[in-house]
Formats: sequence, structure tokens, C-alpha cells
Amino acid sequence: MVYRKYLLAFLCCAVWLSARAQQINFVEADSVSLAQYQSAAWQELVNYGQKVIASGTDFPQLRLRVAYAEFELQNYSAALQQYHVVLADDSHNSTARYYSYLCNIYLNRNASAYYHVSYLGKATLEEEKLTPYGLLQAGFETSIKVPIIKLRGNGVYSRVNLANRLGWRFQLDQSVAYFGQSINYRFPAYLPYPLQQVRSNSVHQAEYFGKLGYTMSNKLAVWGAYHYLNTKYERTTYHSHIALLGLKYSHPYFDLQADVSSGTITNNNVRQYNTQLNLYPLGNLTLYSITRGSVLHQINNTNGVFSQLFGFKLTPKLWMETNAVLGSQNNYLEADGLYLYNALDIIKFRAGATGFWQLTRHALLYLNYTHERKDDYYHATNYNQHSITGGFTWKF
Repeated sequence: MVYRKYLLAFLCCAVWLSARAQQINFVEADSVSLAQYQSAAWQELVNYGQKVIASGTDFPQLRLRVAYAEFELQNYSAALQQYHVVLADDSHNSTARYYSYLCNIYLNRNASAYYHVSYLGKATLEEEKLTPYGLLQAGFETSIKVPIIKLRGNGVYSRVNLANRLGWRFQLDQSVAYFGQSINYRFPAYLPYPLQQVRSNSVHQAEYFGKLGYTMSNKLAVWGAYHYLNTKYERTTYHSHIALLGLKYSHPYFDLQADVSSGTITNNNVRQYNTQLNLYPLGNLTLYSITRGSVLHQINNTNGVFSQLFGFKLTPKLWMETNAVLGSQNNYLEADGLYLYNALDIIKFRAGATGFWQLTRHALLYLNYTHERKDDYYHATNYNQHSITGGFTWKF
């Protein structure tokens, strides 16, 4: 029994000595990583840094070098992981804050980016020309919707938008929009088709949308939104009001969001619950996906809607997105409540593609095609609709 105790102690000592032998010491790690950093051997630095950290040697300067190497390799999510470790021990590390800002900008996460800016010094802010209050972006889009049915005229939708920074942690997005379309139907329904007459109507809808977001930390953000519609149809004016509240958790490689909306749309009480997952598998916008599931409650009816989007880079200045939406989209909200599908004819399926062209550092042009399958509200039939949308965004 005594010999077993000595043997066990000997084995524990041997394991400890082996682990110590495998651990890369600080002097070696600092020297090698610095040489790789100075020679811009980015992939070698990433591989070596991971090996050093796995061996048990870890220090802020090593993390900063590995993070910068990932940044140069355009793996912004991997760089953010390293910067988060540094900031966990030193929340005022200016290098980690500055590059966390840039990484989030390149991942199209403006709210998270400006949270990190709030920690930067005056000299850096002046050099980057950043102020806590100011315009973020402005833009417009317009579309024509062509239904493949004689009883529906072409629909027209136009929207202008403006986004402001209200302090480093607050962001306000606002839009005004207009939709118009002629709606015709045959009546009375009980007579045979040759004896029916065609009644002509038109729908005119003006909209306002506002969304205010607050970034609580580099991982959590909360937002609220309001969408108002003024709809005129058949000599009646409807006032619709929808409020939304959401929470977003950000990880370097993904965003997870949950939100809820509630309100009245053309005199019907509606509620919608959403969960959304944004993925950046390569740590950048070369490839990304947005998966969204929704549950809609209205008029004693509950149904689900599923949305899937994939985005990918074609050239350094050209991106493409493809998407599909499955389910009955009656009074359906998407894009954090920006778009509301409340047309008389309910969409049952929607799919499309969008191309984005970065004209300059500030100017973005995009073009979208969408195919929709819709149910005729007045007659037991369905039809297809084609939509073309063009838009322009200016980032300040």
C-alpha cells in the first residue's frame, strides 16, 4: 500500500514536469511573436499564438498581436475574440477598443462599434472625425410590384430613411414611406361570371417608422420601435399602430435576437414573436446567414413564418443576398418592424435576391428582385407577383 502511494506521487510529479516542459515560456513567446508581427507573417503568428496560449502561457501583448494578425487576415470575429479577452482584464485598453470598433464596422454592427468608440481618447476621435452626435446614413428606395392578374394594378412603394447617432450608445433610425395600388373585383359574387360587373378601388397608404436602440455593453443591446400606417381604402381611413421591443446578444461569430410586437392593424389586434440568428462563419461578410422564426397571433388565428437569408461577397465591391420566406404573411413584420406586409391579398410565399454595389466608401447602390405568391382576397384563387426594387444609401 505504501509503495502505491509513492508510485502515485511519482506519476503526479512526472505529469507536472511534463506539462511544464511543454509550456512555452514568456521570453520565447514574446520574442517569436514580436518577430512574426514585425515581419507581417500573419498566419504564422496566428498559429503560433494559438499554440502558445494552449500551452498555458498567456499575456495581453500576445493577444493583441494575434488579434491584429486576424484583423489583417480579415477574420474580424476571431480578432474580436482576442480583443474581448484583453478588455476583460483592462477595459480601457485603447488598442483593443479601437480595433474592436473597426471589426464591428466591418461586420456591419454599427451599434456595437460606437459602444467601443465611447472609450477612445480625444486625439483618436479627432483623427477618425467621430463625434457622439451626428448623421450615420441616409437613403431611399422605390419599387414597382407587377401582379400577374388582370384585376390588380401595379403597386408602387417608395421609402426615404435617415439614421442618427444620439450619443455613443443611442441610435435612432427613421423612415417615411408610401404605397399605392388599384384593387378591382367582380360583383355580385352569386351571379355567374358573364353577368358580374367590375368595381374599381384604390389603396393609398402612408407610413412612419422609428426605431431607437441602446447598447448596454459590447454584448447586449436593447431597442424599441414604432410603426404607424394611414391607410385609405373604399372611402375608409384606417389608423394602425404597432409597437416593438427587442433584445440582442452579440458574440464575435453570431448575433442572437428576440423581439415582440403588438398593436392594431386595420382594426385587428395583432401580436408577433420573433427569434433571429445572424451567423458569420468566416468572421467577415464574405459569407453570412440570417435565420428567423416568427409566430403571429391575430383574429383567433395563430400561424408561423420562417425566413432564411444567405449573403456572400462576389467581388471586393459586390455582394449578393438570396432569401426565402415561408408561411402566411398576413400583417407580417420584418427587419425589426421596418417592413409591414398588410396588403389585402395575403402573401403565402416569397423569395428573391438582392445585389449590393459599393460605389465609394460612402455610397451604396442595391437592386432587388422578389417573387411572391398571393391569395386573391375576393375570389378563391391565387396569383404570382413580381417586384423590382432599387435603392441608394449614403453613409456619413
